[in-house]
This record gives sequence, C-alpha cells and structure tokens, in this order.
Amino acid sequence: MTEQETEAQEAAAPEMPPELEIEFMGRKLWVRLPKPEQLLVWKRTLRQLQEAKTDDWNAEQVMTALERTRRIIDSVLVNPVDVTWLDDEMLDGRIDLKGTSEIINKTVEAYAEAAEREKAENGTRAERRAVKKAPGKKAARKAPTKKATR
Repeated sequence: MTEQETEAQEAAAPEMPPELEIEFMGRKLWVRLPKPEQLLVWKRTLRQLQEAKTDDWNAEQVMTALERTRRIIDSVLVNPVDVTWLDDEMLDGRIDLKGTSEIINKTVEAYAEAAEREKAENGTRAERRAVKKAPGKKAARKAPTKKATR
C-alpha cells in the first residue's frame, strides 16, 4: 500500500475511542477493537475448527486452535479481572468457546455503531480536515479616509 493510499484510508476513518463498553452474559465488559490481522486469524481459525474432521486432527492441533481463538478474545478484553471471570465461566461450564465468540461479535458491532455515530455527528476525518484547511474570510480592506483640512 502506498503512503497516499494509507493517508486516504486514515482520512476517511472516523476517530474511534480506544475502549468501549459492551454487555455479555449480564456483565459489563470494557473492550478494545481487535486489529484487522487478529480478525483474519480469528475467522480462519474458527473456519478450520468448524470444517475440521476430528479424525484428521490430533489433540495438540485442536488445543492450538482453541488457544489461538482464546488469545484473541483475551486481547480484546481491557480489564484482567474480566479475563479471569471468563476463565471461571468456562471452567464452570456456563459458556464454551463458541459462546465466547459473541464477545468478538459484540465488540465489532459496538465499534461499527460508534463509527457511524461519530461520522453522523462530526463527519469523516477528511471532512473535518477540509474545514480546517478552508481559507477564512479575509477582512475587507477599508479605503483610507481623508482627514478634513480646515
């Protein structure tokens, strides 16, 4: 990607808050937006788990895929206490890994909604920059007045 393409993407992107609050299983969680690379690995790993024939995978391969998805979920959670809470929920059998995927879905949805609100309220970054760069009105220059001579 060229520098100009990167600048164009940044200019079109609304400014996003570093953290947002979502609700998951009756609990308020503070989350951060996953990086595009994390989402790519997330989708690919879930697809592999869904399409995998259990006969073809050994336990190590399954655990590696499960660990990878959980690392992505944990990276989205802001507060370490929420990571521990999620561990406990999984250990107690109240949620499985598939259920935790809702955290990623809700996080992405929350940031998409925040982006729409930001764009509706303030326009895109490019629009705001254009307003700042627009030349202001120059003060009209008054013609010099002649002093009355007596």
